[in-house]
Order: sequence, then structure tokens, then C-alpha cells
Amino acid sequence: MKDSDKKGNVGRKFFWVLFFLAFAITAVTNLAIDHQFTWFRIVGSSLIFGGTLLDALLFSKNIRFIHFSTAFTVLIIPYFMVLERTINNYFLDTPVFWLRSIGLPIALTWIAYLWINIGIRKVLHWNMGSCLGAASLLAIPAVLATNVIANQTSIYNILEMSFITIVVLLACGALGLIAGLFMGKYNRKH
Repeated sequence: MKDSDKKGNVGRKFFWVLFFLAFAITAVTNLAIDHQFTWFRIVGSSLIFGGTLLDALLFSKNIRFIHFSTAFTVLIIPYFMVLERTINNYFLDTPVFWLRSIGLPIALTWIAYLWINIGIRKVLHWNMGSCLGAASLLAIPAVLATNVIANQTSIYNILEMSFITIVVLLACGALGLIAGLFMGKYNRKH
């Protein structure tokens, strides 16, 4: 086993020890204060969600973004379900059911965004500059869809509200695609 692999395994074990400590401390604290699990359901599910995503980014060797996207795809809907149920059961007098009308469509929008970007990289074999440019441009419809769903308003109002975001994403997309062209020319010369 390589020395870097040993360090990675030690780092991963340390990460998960800290994770379980945080999980246990918040569980015991909530149980001691409320004599039941109330807010811990939010904290615990957030630790699981965030810890799994961080593990994929920090400790996956070759295909970090694919591992991250897979974890996000699998965990985001159950995470939203826990949030909705816990908040409605313990923190609101009148429940608000937002998962089906808002949470699920937004989650599916960003899941599609992640996997389309992975497909561009894997199928088209674009360089990183071109992929970042494409990701910026693809973020525009994802941001617009998110804002339409969340704000329950027309696309025209969203375009007006999101004008600066769109301009920034267009600029980043153009810069990324231009950088990708230069990177491609540089790689062909060398």
C-alpha cells in the first residue's frame, strides 16, 4: 500500500470518528433537553447528508464528482423528507407541505444539471475549461427553473429578478469556453 493511500485511510477514519462524535453529542444533547429527538432529526440527517457528500469529495480517488453526484442523487429526497416531516411535527402549528410542489422539482432540476455536466465531460471528452463554460451556461436554465418553482411566479418576473445572475453565468460560460479553446490549442501543440 502506498504511503499516500495509508494517509488517506487514516484521514478518512479520523473524519468519520469526528462525524460519529458530532452525531452522538447532538443526539445525547437533544435527548437530555427534550427527552425525545426533535431538532436532532434535522442535525442528524444534515450530518449524514453533508458527511457523505464530503466523504465523496475528499476521499474518492478517481471519480470524485461522480461519487459526489451519486450521493447527492440518492440522498437529497430522503433528506428533504426528514426536514419537511420534522419541521411540520415539531416546529409549526400549521404544517407546510413543500416537498412535492417545491422540493422535488428543484432537486430533480439540479440532479439533471449534475448528470448532464458529467455526460458532457465523459461523452464529449471536453477539457476542463470547456466543461466549466458549459456548466455555467447550463446553470442558467437550472437557476431560472429553481426561481420559477420557488417563487411561484412567471418566467418574465424571474428573468427580471435574475438578470445579474444570468449575466454573470453568461460571462463565466463565455470565459470558460474561450479558455477551453486555448487549452485545446495548447495541448495539440505539445
